[in-house]
Amino acid sequence: MADETPSRFRKRMQARRDIAAEGPVLTDEDDANLAAFEANIDATLDLLRDEIAAVEAGHLDRVTELYDRKADLLKRIELKIPVIEPFLEASEDAAPALREKLRQLKTAVQDNSVLLSRMSEATRDIVREIEKIRNRHSLDGLYGKSGKPVTGQDGPQMHIDKEF
Repeated sequence: MADETPSRFRKRMQARRDIAAEGPVLTDEDDANLAAFEANIDATLDLLRDEIAAVEAGHLDRVTELYDRKADLLKRIELKIPVIEPFLEASEDAAPALREKLRQLKTAVQDNSVLLSRMSEATRDIVREIEKIRNRHSLDGLYGKSGKPVTGQDGPQMHIDKEF
């Protein structure tokens, strides 16, 4: 004898049939998915604002600290998009607060991207200048006025971190 317990899909379809309303009908599970998605959007907005403020204040090490959290939030958002998208596409009036947060997120991501690319470009410029300086003295050391190598003044080799 087959199990008569309705499937998750059947429960959701029945819940939609039971509720008479215009536009998309939300089940409890849909509400929970929307709430989780919105919470992830809020957390991402906060993180991006924090990162932008850190870059503008010159606390560049904060960018590295925030990277893992940012990647995790992006992953969470990407996982929820297939569940949320049908409700946003169903009607322009659906979830106006969420739509506004998505606009804010788009703006924050663009601002963050501009700052990070400027920071990356500045880093490349600095590395390029340092390499030019090192190339001026590229004959395996420094030479004095007489053309003989100057010893004892080399000091430790400078290491340039070219990764961003």
